[in-house]
Amino acid sequence: MNKRQRRSSMALLAAALLSGAAQAGGNVVEVEMRDYGFHPAELEVEVGTTVRWVNAEKRTSHDVYFADEDLGSERLFPEENWERTFDEPGTYPYHCRPHESRDMEGVVVVVPAE
Repeated sequence: MNKRQRRSSMALLAAALLSGAAQAGGNVVEVEMRDYGFHPAELEVEVGTTVRWVNAEKRTSHDVYFADEDLGSERLFPEENWERTFDEPGTYPYHCRPHESRDMEGVVVVVPAE
């Protein structure tokens, strides 16, 4: 990798980190669970994208629950993750059941693929 390619790669990495989402390869986007929040809390993805929620806490467990669909993860302990692939356009609000009173919530907006 030459110097120019390294700079380009670093710029892309910085942009992903600043947005709070990281492409984990393919059509996988990561959302971190930390500080009693989802980062990013709002996410727009194309149909067919898999979202991976990763518990980045040191001691606290969380879950991901889509109340409208009664669908979600088990409790996720630090460094554990859960994935969901979105096959239909729409708006998918979710929250963490153990920390609902702390307003730990997020939304995934799924748009048609271009």
